Order: sequence, then structure tokens, then C-alpha cells
Amino acid sequence: MGFLLIKILGLLVLAAAAGGASAYWWFRRHYEDVTADYARAREDWLTWRQAFEERLAARPAVDLEPLVQQLSSVHAAVSDIDIPVPERVNLDPVHARLEELQQRLEGLKIPKPADLSSTDARLTAIEHALFPLQSRLDELAGAVRALRGGAAAPVSAADPEAPRQTEALAATAPEELPPDVASDIFERQEEEEEPEVQNLLSHPAHGEPDDLTRIKGVPKVLERTLHKIGVFYFWQIAEWSPQEVRSVDARLERFQGRIAEDDWVGQAGELAAGSDASRRPQ
Repeated sequence: MGFLLIKILGLLVLAAAAGGASAYWWFRRHYEDVTADYARAREDWLTWRQAFEERLAARPAVDLEPLVQQLSSVHAAVSDIDIPVPERVNLDPVHARLEELQQRLEGLKIPKPADLSSTDARLTAIEHALFPLQSRLDELAGAVRALRGGAAAPVSAADPEAPRQTEALAATAPEELPPDVASDIFERQEEEEEPEVQNLLSHPAHGEPDDLTRIKGVPKVLERTLHKIGVFYFWQIAEWSPQEVRSVDARLERFQGRIAEDDWVGQAGELAAGSDASRRPQ
């Protein structure tokens, strides 16, 4: 075992000697003396520096006397300015007043706003309860207008007896009127007995209005017209009967016929069932 270790040690020494010899040979082969180049470069640098300093010294000196005079005149002018020092303002009264106001504000007890939700709900319920009564009153007014309008045809408006004659004709039983006057009255009455829409609103009292433009055939300008009529929600349109459709259609001016043509009632029924639509009040 010892002999084997001696052999390994001898091989390591031999390898180290061979490596050192190889390194010495490589450095001797690639060695280059740069001392002369360094000395030449340093001499060139010193020569250039000396020439630059000589050229710089040969330049004429800058005359700074005018600038010094201007600075002196500016300094003298600034020194002659008499800037008054403001007196110290006493702000103690202002601070005392502010503290007093703060104390008063802290002592104020602002009452909480009254909860008007129950009142609003009650008014909404009253409004819905008045819908049938309003419709009935409109029907009665239409019937009276029809009677007066049909009976007033043969009477001159300038005749002082016209009001009494009109009242007499209106109070006359239909079978006692002349045939032409009775038929005219009934025709006018049928025309003006168009049922009013039951669920029109004066304002959107049940949450934010629905986007009526989602209904096919309802542009923004027509949505504003529907708002003026009193239509704000999908559930209102979905509840219209054919008679109510005709009543609303008569108010749409240049958009008449669009309700039935685009099936607003069917579209509104589908949209009213969506989660983002306002719900009909119970």
C-alpha cells in the first residue's frame, strides 16, 4: 500500500514539473515587452499637453470690467429700494371667532331626515286606486262630449238659444231624436268611447325606468314620446289589451302602427320577465 502511494506521489510531481515547463515555454513564446511603447506614448502625451497650454496662454485675456460695473450698478439700485417691513397682523380675534363658530357648530343637533317611504308607497297605492275612477270619468266626459257634439250640429253657434237647445237635445232620449241626429250622436259616442289605458303613470314611481329602446322598433326619440304619454316600464306595455294598444297608437303621431307591427306587447312580456327589468308593484 505504501509503495502504491509513493508511485502516485511521484507521478504528481512529474505532472507538476511538466506543467511548469509547458507554462514557461508558452510565456516565453508569447511574451512582448511594452515598456518602449508606454514610454513613447507618455512622451507624446506630455508634448501635446505642453502645446495646448501654450496655445491657451496665447489667447487674449477676457475684459470683465463692463460686467463688474453692471453688477455694481444693479447692486446699488437694489440697495436704494426701501421695502417697508409689514407690521405683524394680530389674528387672535379671528382665531377666537373661528373657535366660537366651531363650538356652536358642534353643539348643533341636526335632525335625521324623515322616512317618507311609507308615504310614497301610500301615494302610489292611491294613484293606482284612482286609475279605474279616472278611466270612468274619462268615459263619462267622452259620452257627454259626444252627445253635445252630435246635437249641436243643426244649431248655430251665434244663436243665443244654442246652449239651451243643446242641453235639451242631450237630455232627450235617443229614440225621441231625429234619425240623422241620433246616428251622428251614436257614431261620435263610439269614436270617443275608446278605452283609456289603465296603467299609465305621471312619473316613474316604481324605480328606475326600463330601457324601452331594447324593444325592437323603439328608437330614442320614440322612447321620449312614450315617457310623455306615461309609459316607463316593460310591464306596462305587456299588460295592454288590443283596445289599449289602439289608444296608445293614436298618440304616437308619425310612429303609428309600430306597436302591432313590431309586437311590442310580446317583446315587453319577455323583457319584463328578465332579472334587470323593474317589477310591477303589487
